[in-house]
Amino acid sequence: MDFSAKWITGPAAVDRDSEVAPYFFRKQVTLPENVEHAMIYATALGIYSIFLDQEKVSDSYFAPGYTEYNNRLQYQKYDVSSLLKGKNSFVLTAELADGWYTGRLGLCNNENCYGEKRALLAELHLTLSDGSEQIIGTDASFEVTTDGPRRHASFFDGEEYDARINIDNASFVNATEYTGTVPPALVPIQGVPVRLHEQVKPKRIFQDRDGITLIDFGRNMAGIVKIGPFTAKEGQKVVIRHGELIQNDKLYTGNLRTAKQTLTYICKEGVNEYLPEFCYMGFQYISVEGMEVSEENICAYEMYSDMESIGSFHCSDERINQLQRNIVTSLKANFVDIPTDCPQRDERCGWTGDIAAFAPTAAFNMNITTFMKKWLADLAIVQKEVGVVPWICPSNNFINDRTSDFWAQNFDQCDALWGDAATLVPWAVYQSSGDVSILEQQYESMKAWVETEKQLADIVEEDSPRYIWKHGMQLGDWLAPGKDINDWIDCAKWTSTAYYAHSAQIVSKAAAILGKTEDAAAYDALFHTVCQAFRDTFVEPDGHITDGFQSIYALTLRFDLLLPEQRPRALRDLLDDIRARGNHLGTGFVGTAELLAALSDEGMVQEAYDLLFQDTCPSWLYPIQCGATSSWERWDSLLPDGTINQSDDGPQDMVSFNHYAYGAVGNWLYTCIGGLSMVEPGYKTFRLAPVIGEQLTFAEVSHKCPYGTITCRWEKDASAKHGYTLKFHVPEQTRAIVTCPDGIEREYTGGDYVLS
Repeated sequence: MDFSAKWITGPAAVDRDSEVAPYFFRKQVTLPENVEHAMIYATALGIYSIFLDQEKVSDSYFAPGYTEYNNRLQYQKYDVSSLLKGKNSFVLTAELADGWYTGRLGLCNNENCYGEKRALLAELHLTLSDGSEQIIGTDASFEVTTDGPRRHASFFDGEEYDARINIDNASFVNATEYTGTVPPALVPIQGVPVRLHEQVKPKRIFQDRDGITLIDFGRNMAGIVKIGPFTAKEGQKVVIRHGELIQNDKLYTGNLRTAKQTLTYICKEGVNEYLPEFCYMGFQYISVEGMEVSEENICAYEMYSDMESIGSFHCSDERINQLQRNIVTSLKANFVDIPTDCPQRDERCGWTGDIAAFAPTAAFNMNITTFMKKWLADLAIVQKEVGVVPWICPSNNFINDRTSDFWAQNFDQCDALWGDAATLVPWAVYQSSGDVSILEQQYESMKAWVETEKQLADIVEEDSPRYIWKHGMQLGDWLAPGKDINDWIDCAKWTSTAYYAHSAQIVSKAAAILGKTEDAAAYDALFHTVCQAFRDTFVEPDGHITDGFQSIYALTLRFDLLLPEQRPRALRDLLDDIRARGNHLGTGFVGTAELLAALSDEGMVQEAYDLLFQDTCPSWLYPIQCGATSSWERWDSLLPDGTINQSDDGPQDMVSFNHYAYGAVGNWLYTCIGGLSMVEPGYKTFRLAPVIGEQLTFAEVSHKCPYGTITCRWEKDASAKHGYTLKFHVPEQTRAIVTCPDGIEREYTGGDYVLS
């Protein structure tokens, strides 16, 4: 769309609080007669909300969304026909806050990362009964002020709202045309709007040791708190702080780092009600000062991108069910326009490694196709600008700022898993959805990433032969338990080479699907060459991996890096490592997603179950034993005595309790316990082959694929001939390959079936 309107901003006279106070634009509009249809098109440098006579035109938040602003900016359209019915005139208003464009962004905590000034671009299109159209666009006839009731708005710090201020009495001046730099491309919204979802009532209201009111909402989440209606005196101040834990009988905020996560509300006389507009928090608990709270006048809303829930998993063990709930909770909390690391501290970046590990699990639970298409397009943009796939996307404008700190200075470094998001994420989306357009959109990015890996692995040194990727700043097996940051990084030459091979194989498969036969052959050959180099460098003839560790054992088995005769020894080494740890896992970010499947694929089903059901640290169930309601950043974020882990690298300031990476085990819950796996992309053909362990009596999964909803339930039954009953539904136009209770594979088409 070509906008005829002008970009507008606030002049210096009202820019005195630009770092905190939103702009408030307005224009009185007189409508022509016989308006049949009305649409608003809008975008901004910052984040905006638009109102007609104080009624918000959309239930979405944080428009226009976060993209790589140096390259492209989304715009939205809103049908406002119904809001104008019966009106002869109205006031068109827009509120514009910092958001990602000029607000504080994570890692470096800089403000004005993409620009120093907020600006608005909007048009109201009126279609008349005679077919003609009138356009009312932003220009200098709009008025603007920063003296509105919202005195402050920040993703990290929250909002301050003064209900005593009547916007009609504010001091307005004419807006000025913005003549600064704008993104070169304006594109229709590519992603999924952020909306409010589940309302959460207080689970417990109590007092801390100083008499301050605390509220426990019962589970961790990303979202906002609504207060009211309640009666108050003019000038009464309500302060709400958000945190994930109670420590020493007080709200704990130490792991937020510099993020304040605070709402300050100044009351007007009489009845008050308030819901924030331009922030979101990560929290389970809040402290409230300045008002009497009850279950009737305070609640929370979960906030995340409006993706459809398409999967479910349930079994006979409530701890595993809680694990599944935690996985979904952290998925939602970190899918707020982009896939973030955490929703609470002063970071909230689009970390590529986290989503690379988690994407298959996310795709089972939610329809992530549109969400990921938008983010992956930005990944390709940043990759092209920087030359590599960076640690975070969008870039926080590190592309043009390399001086801030370690992360900015090393932004162009290459890192396995993090960089492999370029191949792993589109491949996971394609397998789940069957949407080949994601491969068409991302193929050049996928290919370019493997070429980058190839370039680095071709650097030959005495201890690093060709095809072994040792070079660059790598995070390695990040957050592997019982190790420090130097140990994590030292693992990189094994894990990076493994992911190099895996990505080459994925690109070969993608090329074949897209009809690029030469590329398919070339990258298949590269895959086999890298596998050979890996074996020659790290693997003894019998399959023993020199200086091996859990993650690399799992990756070599899952990524087919070994010869068939070498696999038994690698499996034995993996089992020995698990046993040496007292049946505990030892994987960091790079290996956790593949660990259980590496066991069950090799027939070690009960061993995989035993590892899943371990409930002391480090394990998936240890957080459940500690009362976790979301996935943790670290296996030991909370110590057995209930205190925060402050003993190793990143104490206190890198301990998130809402971090989805280790929730990547959810893929195994669906594919192995539930038995559902994709054979043909989009589940046109799928496999039902549950692996049944001692600890469960039943399990059931459902997944809505493009053809309908697949369901599968197995239940142990002593009276059944083969010990259990299998019930499943096959959608029309699909085919299921089912491992039946008698152990024989059979094929089924659309319908409901019961086997025993």
